Amino acid sequence: MTKLVDLHSHSDQSDGSLTPEELVDHAVESGLGVLALTDHDTTSGHARFKARAAERGLTPVCGVEVSCTWDPGVCHLLGLGVEHEHPALEPALREIRGGRARRNERIVEKLNDLGYDVTMDEIIAEAGGGDVVARPHFAAVLVGKGLVPEYQMVFDQLLAKGGPAYVDRFRLDPEEAVELVVKAGGKPVIAHPTSLMLESAELERRLRRLKEHGLWGLEAWYTGFTDEQVAEFRALAASLDLVTTMGSDFHGTPKPHVIMGHRAPGVPLPGPVPAELLPA
Repeated sequence: MTKLVDLHSHSDQSDGSLTPEELVDHAVESGLGVLALTDHDTTSGHARFKARAAERGLTPVCGVEVSCTWDPGVCHLLGLGVEHEHPALEPALREIRGGRARRNERIVEKLNDLGYDVTMDEIIAEAGGGDVVARPHFAAVLVGKGLVPEYQMVFDQLLAKGGPAYVDRFRLDPEEAVELVVKAGGKPVIAHPTSLMLESAELERRLRRLKEHGLWGLEAWYTGFTDEQVAEFRALAASLDLVTTMGSDFHGTPKPHVIMGHRAPGVPLPGPVPAELLPA
């Protein structure tokens, strides 16, 4: 039986619900042969992820998802195969995490002003000691305290960009992020390209510019992508000589509709994994 693959997942070291070890266990139990850990702006789970993968016979790909500036949408860059705590990349990730911390304090203030009784200590406790405290942790606290009835409503009504409790934060320029991933030994991949919110011609122009800085791939298979979108992004990648990758963006509890190794129920992500990402 062919094993499933997934090059985009998160643990509780950022905004996922499973520990790195539990993430590996879930992957093995779900029939995966290759899994990438791509926590937001941290590589802190790598050692535990690799150790558990070795125990369970899973091929691990250690990565990171870097927050980048972008207009009008959101740009997340996957760094697949980056070295753990690389001296070129880690200071930039620490700066991004510092920006998150400052942003989080301001979100608490805004929520309090709006009448929601939450504290920073509650949000940090919900994050469980991970490197990254993010908006999903706010959502979990608000729902857990009965202040908002449903998880998605927190984003729809409060924390989405432009919402009354939204606060922007520090991010890297995409060109800088691409170059840092390359320096750290990784392969830079644009994640979930629909979030860039660009028409085809402008998207191609920007990706072509990023390729000049070392962009390696484009996530063509992703949770919720239609067959038409997959075909569009595969064609775009081919026209720019970019590698196509596949990822579910699995988070566990924060995104219960996402199935590891799949882009939709019964629609597995395709293989094979690009050879450059696998152990020699």
